[in-house]
Amino acid sequence: MNFSVTFFTNISILITCAYLFNLLYKNFLNRASSNVKNSLLIVTFILSGWLTMMVGVELGRGPLFDLRGVPIIFATLVFRDPRHVFIIGLGISASRYFVNGITPSSLTGSINIAIMGLVAAGLVMLYERRQLWGYRKKATISLLTINIVQVTGIAIFGALSRELYLKQIMPFTLPLSILLGAFFLFIINDFYKEQLRSDELRDNNLLLVEQTKELEDKAIQIMKSSKYKSDFLSNMSHELRTPLNSIIVLSELIRENTASQEHNENFEYADMINSSSNELLRIINDILDLSKLEAGKMDINWGEVSVEDVTQLVYHEFAHLAEKKQLSFEVLIDEEAPQMLVSDGQKLSQIIRNLLNNAIKFTDKGDVALHVYKDKLTDCIVFVVKDTGIGIDEDNQQRVFDTFSQEDSTIQRKYEGTGLGLSICIQLTNLLGGKLALKSTKGVGSEFALSVPLYPTSK
Repeated sequence: MNFSVTFFTNISILITCAYLFNLLYKNFLNRASSNVKNSLLIVTFILSGWLTMMVGVELGRGPLFDLRGVPIIFATLVFRDPRHVFIIGLGISASRYFVNGITPSSLTGSINIAIMGLVAAGLVMLYERRQLWGYRKKATISLLTINIVQVTGIAIFGALSRELYLKQIMPFTLPLSILLGAFFLFIINDFYKEQLRSDELRDNNLLLVEQTKELEDKAIQIMKSSKYKSDFLSNMSHELRTPLNSIIVLSELIRENTASQEHNENFEYADMINSSSNELLRIINDILDLSKLEAGKMDINWGEVSVEDVTQLVYHEFAHLAEKKQLSFEVLIDEEAPQMLVSDGQKLSQIIRNLLNNAIKFTDKGDVALHVYKDKLTDCIVFVVKDTGIGIDEDNQQRVFDTFSQEDSTIQRKYEGTGLGLSICIQLTNLLGGKLALKSTKGVGSEFALSVPLYPTSK
């Protein structure tokens, strides 16, 4: 009766300790760093092994029946580093001397536990190679292996007679150890799952850190490449614009000197040189502007802008182009339209020039108009460029605002161009705090509405 009471009392203590350990890990230990967690777990497992021997049951002539192997078994399922498991085995082995002092029984028991720790470390190495094995399979292997090693060690090194142990003690203790070990492994199954989730989260975090570092390295490389590209474009544009300006000036001089002569080939050549040079200069300026916009280096100079000055400037610039194509071109300003606004006059003129240039380019007959009015709902000034040109399909209307894109992207195109104009327009419009809208019908014409606030939202 005394044996039964002691046995169930000790089992109750061990179950209580297992649940307390499980709760402690979930609420506190699981949040610790990897090094702190492993250190505390090793100490906890060693103390658990010592506790199982302290509350063990005396059997007849002195040997203890305890569950010292359970912490070692469970360590094979928790730890990935075999060294940690071997340290636990050595720790429990050393704690054996604190149970009954230094005795022959303690000596043989400590040797046996050390051997169990070594075997457990080997099992961990095996499990690392068999990643697909589940908890039940690994728990069964560990439970049977450690118990068999423990029985073999006691039979070889035990202080009792081998015959006595194998015939009278082992037949009872081995099944009971396996049964109770399986019971405890079932109890701590939740802890094992929590440990797996923790390890998976740790691995994912490590992977995320590595990917973040790779992205940061790539971002640095992209920034360097962008800087090199911006520097290159800036230098090249400067080097190209200088001779181009000279060519433009010289071609204009030739045109002026030969304008009075009828059927003069030099005038025609000079006119072609002048037109081509101006087009090339415009492309270079567009590329440089696009580079600045992508690098975020486009400065906005806020100031008062005269609506009449802007419209008169673009009218005189594009009137002769429209006349060349025999197009009607007019500028209409509503009486209610404000005379002044606060914006960047250069950027505003650049947007309107790009829109008018496209309108004239893609219109073969009819008219092109610039209409200016005030939107009473939004308190913005609106510049509408309308033409009777080729128009744009509804499916392609958003695409024309993309960089290096036109509605017709085939090699053979009637209308040449880089496709940078509208992309620059939409980005400059955003910098000015405005909006650029498009209405178009294929074969009928297009209407671009540039809406700009009278005052900047932020300076």
